[in-house]
Amino acid sequence: MLFKNQRDFSFPDKEKQKLKKFQFRQLKYLLRVLSRKEKGILFLLLLVIVISLSFLGSRYYKEHSQEIPKAGGHFIEGVIGQPKLVNPILCQTNDVDMDLSTLIYSGLIKYNSSGELIPDLAEGYEISKDGKNYIFHLRENIKWHDDFELTADDVIFTVELIKNPEYKSPLYPNFQGVAIEKVDDFTLKFVLDEPFSPFLYEQTIFGILPKHIWENVLPENFALAEYNLRPIGTGPYQFEEYKKDKQGNINSYDLVLNENYHLDKPFLEKITFLFFEDEADLIQAFQNKEITGVSYIPTEYKKDLEKEGINFYSVSLPKFYALFFNQPKNEHLKNKEVRKALAYAIDKQEIIDKALNGQALPAHTPILPGFLGHNPEIKKYEYNQERALELLNKAGWKDIDEKGNRLKEGQPLEITITSVDQPPFPQVLDIIKEAWENIGVKVHVKLYDPAKLQVEYIKPRNYEVLLYGELMMHDPDPWPFWHSSQRLDPGLNLTSFKDEAVDDLLGEARHILDQNKRAKKYLHFQNILAEEIPAIFLYSPTYLYGVDKKIKGIKLDRITFPSDRFAEINMWYVKIRRTWK
Repeated sequence: MLFKNQRDFSFPDKEKQKLKKFQFRQLKYLLRVLSRKEKGILFLLLLVIVISLSFLGSRYYKEHSQEIPKAGGHFIEGVIGQPKLVNPILCQTNDVDMDLSTLIYSGLIKYNSSGELIPDLAEGYEISKDGKNYIFHLRENIKWHDDFELTADDVIFTVELIKNPEYKSPLYPNFQGVAIEKVDDFTLKFVLDEPFSPFLYEQTIFGILPKHIWENVLPENFALAEYNLRPIGTGPYQFEEYKKDKQGNINSYDLVLNENYHLDKPFLEKITFLFFEDEADLIQAFQNKEITGVSYIPTEYKKDLEKEGINFYSVSLPKFYALFFNQPKNEHLKNKEVRKALAYAIDKQEIIDKALNGQALPAHTPILPGFLGHNPEIKKYEYNQERALELLNKAGWKDIDEKGNRLKEGQPLEITITSVDQPPFPQVLDIIKEAWENIGVKVHVKLYDPAKLQVEYIKPRNYEVLLYGELMMHDPDPWPFWHSSQRLDPGLNLTSFKDEAVDDLLGEARHILDQNKRAKKYLHFQNILAEEIPAIFLYSPTYLYGVDKKIKGIKLDRITFPSDRFAEINMWYVKIRRTWK
């Protein structure tokens, strides 16, 4: 209601609409009436508004979305060596063959990157109470790379090949005393003569061969067959092609994604291996952006790669290096006090720092940390030169000649160490030689190429002290390395050590399924070794793997073989996409 003499300034609805049209129509003349300075201010304000809105929108999107792997990408790895036998029952003597076999073939079960057993071709298994029968249930509808179906017949065929000495599989000793039976097309049973606690581990170290490909290949032609370089498996990747140079060397080896893979399909669409003769060429290839992965980085090359956009993965290997005493070849080594003195004289950390560039851990026992039965309270022979000298005096080595050598009845304390003539062993032995000479031991060092060392010295046990390494498996069964029955070739006991208590402990442990009871046997075994000191345990090396930073999803906690770096290749990726949370 309006009072008298009061004017109404409101507009009817139609008039309001006309006014709005009029006002918006005038905006196009705005730039004409604004000064140059005012136009600049206006555009600046508009720019601030646009940038602010973009920033807020981008921030909101990032906070409410996440990056996830996307299929695609090409991974190129450089390795030392050549593929020869990409065959899961022959590849164990060549790292390159093992790398390729791991990606192309599948086994019944496998270890993941954390060292845990997980199903592969078998979806499950059962173990009888007496530990002599293992039943495996295979997944159905698994296809070979040529689209044939995998069945129990393929598994049985593969195991029978391993058991047949005519096929010369390195796995032959592992399956003696083991029978295999077919239950049905997708179920099979292993029958053991006696319980064997590492048996499940044995099923992880080889892949299954396709019977329809290999059944007509004679034993004498087995290692020569074309399928050793053009393999057909059931693994995450399948063979595409390889290329050779004019000299017949394979330059590259291409694998492509297996679209029918029975487990989680990988993101990477293609993997290429490039082969090099030495580490220097391999490192140079990464620096030249020819490869995205370096299979193994020697410690001396790590600094060269630190500024090259590389991620380093340093993993402890289940391997130790030791000085193995062959007492029958040197009377001085039969004295326990002398062996202990030699142990106290060595500074293990000095070896690791100076000869290995820090890429190792001290070792005090043949069962390493993290493995069943490791004894963290083991007696350690930490560096103590004074204690070493006391023990030598106690053993009767009191006299010293003009050269500083310890004498006993006029004879010098003289020892020869034998090892491989390739890095880092000469550098390691320089430190050990100096350490022993500092306590009065006359030391000789003999170095040989690996083949000659193996044939002329290790096989006939023709050495006094041997600097060498031993590789543990996921299951740390020490029997092959320390039982007295293995002291002669082809056994793996590199010392002359013989102890009835140790023989009993190791023999009993490998037949015990209860892991706690088995571990107690190993604790006792290690205590005996520490007291008798048939070897000086030096260090456990680390495996240094390098990959371009653009490759994501790599997880390496524990590996046994270098090829285990591909245990979870299905998680690696290059490409990404964002999705709302």
